[in-house]
Amino acid sequence: MAHHKSQLIARDLTAAILSLSFLVVSSCSLMEPTGSGRVYSTDDSKREEGAAPQDTSAYETFVPTGTYAQETEETTELSLSDIMGAYLCSTWYDAVEDNPTDISSISSDSVFALKGVFYFNRPLTVTFKAKLLKDGEEFLTKEVRLKNNVTAEADFSAGLEGLGTFGPGVYQVELLFDDSIVGITSKLRVN
Repeated sequence: MAHHKSQLIARDLTAAILSLSFLVVSSCSLMEPTGSGRVYSTDDSKREEGAAPQDTSAYETFVPTGTYAQETEETTELSLSDIMGAYLCSTWYDAVEDNPTDISSISSDSVFALKGVFYFNRPLTVTFKAKLLKDGEEFLTKEVRLKNNVTAEADFSAGLEGLGTFGPGVYQVELLFDDSIVGITSKLRVN
């Protein structure tokens, strides 16, 4: 049942992404600049072969400008104080919408996944341990790996654990680094 529901959600999400992509591409083609709105460069090397410039002192270019952050492969050993200094907050995410939610209770027949997300003020490359607590006791654990990311997503799936849905109880997610708690979500009651 949970697997079928996951497939339906994935299908709907794929359809939404394809629709959005079509709208973006359609919008871009409608907004394509005409001769008076084009960008020109005085750099002869950027001139397209066979293209005649409209202005004899400049040539058209589509080379992007600006600076972009480079992703680095080097890793710096982080300490608990480094991580605690970067930690901002945590929240529960709606498993279907994949957006933050402020609910404090939910019906157990619809809880096929529980997702706690932890935010940091800078990109981190680190491995955390996430614990799903049920009524204050450790229920499930998993590794959460970040690579140049500002969010740690502790996503627990009842279906993958052979549970179907999460049963009644009070749940929280703890995020740990070297067995020390970095953050903990608010309590979520499953009825």
